[in-house]
Amino acid sequence: MATTIANINITSPAVTNWGEWGIFERCPEGRYAQGFQLRTQQSQFKGDDSSLTTIKLFCGDPSQSDTSAITSTEGQFGDWGKIFSCFPGYLNGFQLRSEKNRGTGDDTAANNIRFYCTSLPDRKAFIEGDGLFWGEWTQPQHCEKNQAICAIQSQVDSYKVDGGDNTALNNVRMECCGYD
Repeated sequence: MATTIANINITSPAVTNWGEWGIFERCPEGRYAQGFQLRTQQSQFKGDDSSLTTIKLFCGDPSQSDTSAITSTEGQFGDWGKIFSCFPGYLNGFQLRSEKNRGTGDDTAANNIRFYCTSLPDRKAFIEGDGLFWGEWTQPQHCEKNQAICAIQSQVDSYKVDGGDNTALNNVRMECCGYD
C-alpha cells in the first residue's frame, strides 16, 4: 500500500520584504521541476540595480519539446540567462542569495539562487544559477524525502515610475509534491 505524502511549502527566509506575493504557478499534474532559468538585470553602475527579477522553472526535462515552464510574478527588467538542468532528477530544495536593506543606498534584494537536486550524489550539493553576487546566502530550504518542487510563488516589488528604488524579486516560495 502506497503512502501519500502531504504537499509542503518551503519559503526563503525574508531578508527584505518589499512587494506583493503573486499566485502559485504549478507544474502540470504528475510533473515536477527539473530545471530553471534566471532573468537578471546586470549592474547599472551608478543607476538603479534590480538584480534577480524572475525565476522560471521547467516542469520535465528542459531539453524535451513537451517541457512546460512556470514563473509566477515577473520583474520588468533583465535578460534571460542559461538554462540549468537537474535531469533525470528533480529540484528538491533551494537557497536564495539576498542583500539586506541598504538604507539610503541602492537596494537589490534577491540576487541569485541555488537549487538542490535529487540526482546529485550529496544532499548538500547544488546547482547555482547565473545571477549576481550582492548579499549573502540564506539558509537552505529542502523538500521532504520523496518530494520535489512542483510550484513557485514569488514576491516582487513592482516598478516605480517615479524613480524610486526598484528591487524586483524579494522572496520565493516553492511547493513540494510527493512522487513515486
